[in-house]
Amino acid sequence: MLLTRELLRSLPKAELHVHLDGSLRPSTMLELAGDLGVRLPESEPEALAAAVKVSGSGDLVEYLEKFGITLPLMQTPGALE
Repeated sequence: MLLTRELLRSLPKAELHVHLDGSLRPSTMLELAGDLGVRLPESEPEALAAAVKVSGSGDLVEYLEKFGITLPLMQTPGALE
């Protein structure tokens, strides 16, 4: 079998590096925010998911801005429960 760029693109991929604070469900974020009194940019799960989604993989500034939304929710003793 010839290994081509097209073949590589078509093969299934595995996520090797995922941050917990970047993987929170929007509903969990809203629940934590309510418990902590943290204001989020959106109050509905679908809109919040869109607000924290990173549009491209090459912009570190955008990633850091999005983590700025989730970090306050994760830096509490009960957040990992």
